[in-house]
Amino acid sequence: MKKILLTALSSVALCLSFVACSGDDDSTPAVTLTPPNSEKLIGKWVGTQILALDADGKVVSDESKYFPCPSSIEFKAGGVLGRTFYDYEYDFEEKKSICEPKIGSGKWGVDGKILTIEFNDVEEGEEPITIFTIETLSDNVLKLDIPLSEDLATEYSPNVVKLRHVLERL
Repeated sequence: MKKILLTALSSVALCLSFVACSGDDDSTPAVTLTPPNSEKLIGKWVGTQILALDADGKVVSDESKYFPCPSSIEFKAGGVLGRTFYDYEYDFEEKKSICEPKIGSGKWGVDGKILTIEFNDVEEGEEPITIFTIETLSDNVLKLDIPLSEDLATEYSPNVVKLRHVLERL
């Protein structure tokens, strides 16, 4: 279950790097950001649900019960280091009854409905970049979808194709 949280939220938020493909204009920025979405993300969000969805987007199961401590992520605006985030995750395999956060950080960006996060420090075997689809983004609710990796797919019924992380603004 730790992999689900790390893959999805880790977190919950890193670097969005989509390269523009325009050979005619060298002034085109390498990263294209959609201001309304990127600005709405700035702030601290806490996870309220993790839902397993089928191909039609129907909820197959609510995985929230497996995570007794809510994870959170804080998206910060650009600065000298660019757009950064801090991810507060919990390692339930080691301490099942204690809510001590493992803090991660990195860069993030948005291109349309795509949120890309890139972690600064990753453990061996973990992917440094996670890409989410923004399903919902309002002033108070953020729903992020992520397809199941091959590793995670073995932990779910065959009809589950993605996870939806539901977060609320603090």
